Amino acid sequence: MASTAERIVAAVVREEKPRVEQPRVEVVEGALCSEEELRRAVVTTAVTSGILCALAGVGLGYLLGLREGRE
Repeated sequence: MASTAERIVAAVVREEKPRVEQPRVEVVEGALCSEEELRRAVVTTAVTSGILCALAGVGLGYLLGLREGRE
């Protein structure tokens, strides 16, 4: 026997109407950027993330070193 909550959920699911509004999509022909621009963006992102990770590692190591020195 189904519980009251299961019957309510089943009733709501049955009464839900499909949405008529379709998402708007724009089809773009051709490349959005050149291979050189893409390569430059990937290299820049890699270098930037490497520098940020190194700085975060040094900062965290420094803080843990200070904490270890006090104990």
